Amino acid sequence: MSLRRRFPLLVACLLVAGSGRSAAQTTPGAPVQLDRFVVTPSHFNLTDGGAGSPATLTQRDLEALPQVGEDLFRSIARLPGVAADDFTAKFWVRGAPQRQLLVRLDGADLLEPFHLKDVDGALSIIDLHAISRLDLMTGGFTADYGNAAAGVLTMESHTATRAAPAVALGLSLTGMRAGTAGTFASGAGRGLASIRRGYPDIALKVEGREDEIYPRYWDAYAKIEYDLTPAHTVSLHVLHSTDTLRVLDDNGPELRSGYDSDTIWARWRAQFADGLNAETVLANAWLTWHRDGNGLYGNRYAINLRDRRSLQTTRLRQDWSYAANPRLFLRGGWQLERGLADYSYHLYREDPVVTGGVLVARPRTIELAPQAKDNGLGLFLAPRIAATSALTVEPGLRFDRHSVSGDDEFSPRLNVAWAAGPRRTLRAAWGRYPQSQGPHELPVQFGETTFQRAELAEHRVLSLEQRLAAGLSLRLEAYQRVTRHPRSHWLNRYDTYNVFPEAQTDRILLAPDRARAEGIELMLQRRNAGPFAWTVSYALSRAQEMTGPVTLPGLRDQRHAFYADLTYTPSARWSFSAAWQYHTGWPVTDLSFSLVTLNNGSRATVRSFGPTLGSRLPAYHRLDLRAARTIVLHHGVLKVFVDVFNAYDQSNVLAYDYATSSSGGVLTVKRSSRELLPLLPSAGISWEI
Repeated sequence: MSLRRRFPLLVACLLVAGSGRSAAQTTPGAPVQLDRFVVTPSHFNLTDGGAGSPATLTQRDLEALPQVGEDLFRSIARLPGVAADDFTAKFWVRGAPQRQLLVRLDGADLLEPFHLKDVDGALSIIDLHAISRLDLMTGGFTADYGNAAAGVLTMESHTATRAAPAVALGLSLTGMRAGTAGTFASGAGRGLASIRRGYPDIALKVEGREDEIYPRYWDAYAKIEYDLTPAHTVSLHVLHSTDTLRVLDDNGPELRSGYDSDTIWARWRAQFADGLNAETVLANAWLTWHRDGNGLYGNRYAINLRDRRSLQTTRLRQDWSYAANPRLFLRGGWQLERGLADYSYHLYREDPVVTGGVLVARPRTIELAPQAKDNGLGLFLAPRIAATSALTVEPGLRFDRHSVSGDDEFSPRLNVAWAAGPRRTLRAAWGRYPQSQGPHELPVQFGETTFQRAELAEHRVLSLEQRLAAGLSLRLEAYQRVTRHPRSHWLNRYDTYNVFPEAQTDRILLAPDRARAEGIELMLQRRNAGPFAWTVSYALSRAQEMTGPVTLPGLRDQRHAFYADLTYTPSARWSFSAAWQYHTGWPVTDLSFSLVTLNNGSRATVRSFGPTLGSRLPAYHRLDLRAARTIVLHHGVLKVFVDVFNAYDQSNVLAYDYATSSSGGVLTVKRSSRELLPLLPSAGISWEI
């Protein structure tokens, strides 16, 4: 069986992981103040309670909706402007890849927050049930955030309020999780911990695939916070993840890989007199990657791979804010960072090539061991001004420097919000958003040794939010993102999701000189108004890359995207939900085949490619269902759910495979669909004590 066809099974096993919630508390809503007022369009807020924007989804909403493996990043993929496939937890933001998204947890920036990177990051390393607040900004974000060309994702973990520790346990065929939260020192101290252990290889054995794929992973998060005074809180945080993967292919080489990530950080949040506040975060992170591959393609062409990489970073960030008066709120801050990346990369590969009428194995070798050091500096100033009772303006200026790529970038930004009535808000944003190449992002696997200059995106966003009847809200938004100096990148035109992408013969370097993404998004939502809750959204969009006169669609360009969900909660014990989504097909490159006669009289099949990304896959659509039951016990609460992913078993296509044969000088080509996940039922149970 082809390795490409085993990935759906692997991902399916990862997605049926059981639930098991960490303790969660509800934070009451607060009145809107200038320091809390949202001036940013393209802003989505997911919290564990309280008032939010019309685009808010609460954690209760997330629990009620079909969860798709209870992965936090997969839950985000239901928002307008976000694109994702069934295999990966990574998502694209308005046509921009995941690497252009800044991810921050409890004040610390996270790099590569995914498990099983050889399958393009099948799961995130963040436990959904440990998160109380999530903010996703898909464009036009303020000057607080730097080195991100497309968007910002910030998360805050739960803060315990109960003196007695709350414990949650969960178990399934592919994994288990546990969480606890509690207070100490009469409530001045609080602790939270969660751990997840995944062993989908056991599920694969049940399916009879134990000789093919061996994936395992685990992650853990813990924090302790303490109130030195009512106005000063210090906290210590630790996040760890590990995963390993072994792949055996009947007709290909063996892969052994492992990835480790550790982040430790301290945080100090201070409230001084007269409206002065500060946040200081000192974080250290260590990441290591290793990949080893050895064997033959088609029992003939050899490959030998040894890939070792490591990254160590230190970041010190301090943000200040000052409420000068009811009409002026000042924010400013700075960040220092140092990064050191080490590479040790070896690749030997034999490629089949017809030359001079002879089919030969052409050897190719890459041997690189560079080291990259980066010193970074970030500065920003962003005053928020209530120009009138209805008009709020926030001009901002940011400066970022990165030595590894030699970038010095100034970023002016402007956000405006106008309350056109008690139920209507208009927002607009413009700004420059540079992103430098990180010291760990050098694609040595393709022989590159030089860092590229910073990508420079310009955002233009207009947004209307309208509250209608009780619980009903409307959001309409138009955006354009124009990027100069987009980073060149390698594309595998045929072997998508191959664990040795650098060894394939279908790779091509795309080096655009500019890029553009634009669209209109509409979202209608009804929440907190009776037993029924629903969301409907539609996006009309386009993402393109231009090289001279040639224009190519973005890899996840989807012209039309539609999403709808419905939740029915007849009582506190039961909830039922359905979610349906549709988008037009993504770009794909066609293949053609021909026969050539060799010098010895035999014939060989030669592959050629059509226009790069010149065709489209069929439209994607699926329906997910969920039923959940809450049972109150003498000791704790038992929660049981049943999920059905792709309920009507739609055969969604990711790419195409080709089989060729020849007889009597006639070539026959059969094309088959490489499909995404089929109907996938799953169930979970958790016990909260």
